[in-house]
Amino acid sequence: MYIGHGSRVKDGNVELQQFVEKAKSSHPTIFIQECCFLELAEPTIEEGVEACIKKGATKIAVVPVLLLTAMHAKVDIPEAIDRMKIKYPHIVFTYGRPIGIDKTVISIVKDRLKTAGLHMVDKRPDYNERQPISILLVGRGSSDPDNTSDLMKIARLVWEFTPVMDVDVCFIAATRPNVDEGLARMNRIPNDRVYVVPYLLFTGVLMKGLQKQLDEWSKQSDKEFILCDYLGFDDQLVSILADRAKEVLEENVKINCDTCLYRQA
Repeated sequence: MYIGHGSRVKDGNVELQQFVEKAKSSHPTIFIQECCFLELAEPTIEEGVEACIKKGATKIAVVPVLLLTAMHAKVDIPEAIDRMKIKYPHIVFTYGRPIGIDKTVISIVKDRLKTAGLHMVDKRPDYNERQPISILLVGRGSSDPDNTSDLMKIARLVWEFTPVMDVDVCFIAATRPNVDEGLARMNRIPNDRVYVVPYLLFTGVLMKGLQKQLDEWSKQSDKEFILCDYLGFDDQLVSILADRAKEVLEENVKINCDTCLYRQA
C-alpha cells in the first residue's frame, strides 16, 4: 500500500496515482497494490487498508511516497497504521521508508537545472570549471533536524556534481532559513544568476508562491532569478520506489535514528 501526502490541488494527487501505477509494474507478483493519501485527498489510509483487505490481503506492506523522512513518515503514518492494527488485529503490517538521499534524486535535480538553461559537464567538475552561478534548493521544511540535515547533504551532493560556485538551501515552513532569507543570502553572494529548485514532489500553491517571491526579488536586485521545475514524480524515481517496496516486503528496512527528534518518544 503506497501512501502519498495528498494535496488540495487535484493535479498533484493525479500525478501521485499515475506514478504509483508505474511503480506497481515493478512487482508483478504482488496482485494487491493500492494507493492512498495521508491527508487532503481520498482515498484515506483507512480506505486504502480496507481496499487491501477486501481483495484478500492478510499482510500489508506500507510504503510512504515522500521525498524525505520527517514527522509525516515517523509519526503521522505510523500512528494511522497503529489505529488500523487495533481495528484489524488479524492483519500483519510492515512499514518502509521514504525516498531519502539517493544518487537518482541528484540526477533529477541536475535534469531540472539543465532544462532551465544551466550548462552541465559530463564528469565531476574541477574547481576551475565552476561558473559564477548559485543554486538554491527549496524544501518543504520540518522541525525535525534529521529532515533538514538530509536536504543539506543533498545540497552538498548537488554541488559536488554541478559546475556552479554555490549551493544552499531554504525552507517554505517550519524552520529557518525561510525562502526570503535564502534569497537574501543569494543576493549577497557575487554571482549574477540564481537557479531556484523546488525540492517538491507535486505541483500546487507552493510553486505559485515561489514564483511570486522571485518576481519581487527580481525587482529589487540586478541578479537573474530562475525558477526551475519541481522534482515531480519523475520516471527515474520509479526504481527507487520499487526498491523501497522490496525492502519492506523483505522486512529489511534501514532507517537512521541517530539525529531523530522523535527517537526518545
